[in-house]
Amino acid sequence: MNPKEFKARYGHTLQIDPETKKHYIKLPIDDLNELIYMQASLLDGILLLTQLEERYYKNEQIQSVMYWLCKLVLLSYPHEEISGLSQWLKT
Repeated sequence: MNPKEFKARYGHTLQIDPETKKHYIKLPIDDLNELIYMQASLLDGILLLTQLEERYYKNEQIQSVMYWLCKLVLLSYPHEEISGLSQWLKT
């Protein structure tokens, strides 16, 4: 199997940005409400983590999980799309 066939067959979630050449994860959603629910759930998870008692988890574990959850929330926010929509609505 050549790289093109591999990408066509398996390359649905992991993507490479053609401009920056960085890898990213593609998360398909049916509509924007699904994105809102996903972000709200991640924020709820972060809130619950802040309420955990340290006797059950090491502080480093909680910090690591919170870091990755925060990163997911921030990276999944559609900044460019919202900015573009805002400009479009102004015209």
